[in-house]
Amino acid sequence: MSDGNDSEVCELCEQGNVIKRDETMSFYQWTSRGYVFCRVKILMGVCDRCGMKSWDESAEAVIEEAVRRECDKLP
Repeated sequence: MSDGNDSEVCELCEQGNVIKRDETMSFYQWTSRGYVFCRVKILMGVCDRCGMKSWDESAEAVIEEAVRRECDKLP
């Protein structure tokens, strides 16, 4: 849980604070073998003013691994 000291200012609205929390994200991704459905839990930053969501490189790696794993399941 954030204590307010580790938040950052939102890059979009420049007024809100970005609060980091675990969120589940579901999505379809087109691959060279067809569409895959993925559901991942990542650390996401959410602006408490405008609601903009963002994630870092470690979350991106989790997303990419989920796509690879689901793609490997395709015939």
